[in-house]
Amino acid sequence: MSAFTVQLGDRPGELARLCEVMAAHKVNIVLSAIAHGQQGSIAFVVDDERVARTALQDAEIEFVERPALTVRMENVSGAGATSFRRLADAGVNLELLLPVQVSREEFFAVVCVDDVDAARAALGSYVVGEQEPEPPR
Repeated sequence: MSAFTVQLGDRPGELARLCEVMAAHKVNIVLSAIAHGQQGSIAFVVDDERVARTALQDAEIEFVERPALTVRMENVSGAGATSFRRLADAGVNLELLLPVQVSREEFFAVVCVDDVDAARAALGSYVVGEQEPEPPR
């Protein structure tokens, strides 16, 4: 799995253009955006990475693609502290956190890190798809 990041200028329509490019290629996206200064950062995951990559290239939209993991935590106080402390203690730098599903009971996020293997080892069963998930307590 990969996560994509795009830097957009501070102009009306920039996010709309990105979404239109993906929609024209029938790519579904889950995104999160933050504005800072004169630009914004858009992080997203897609249901078809190959098509999304081609669509971005064809539209001449610059992007960064990073390997990603999906993590699951209980939606309780301290769950993030426990999970992210595990990464820190393993010397893993968190580069991107993209919430993808939040309910009263649990929180799913896509994370990009500087060392995927070390993160996978540090987070263990919190990584979705690696083994049976067990949220941090």
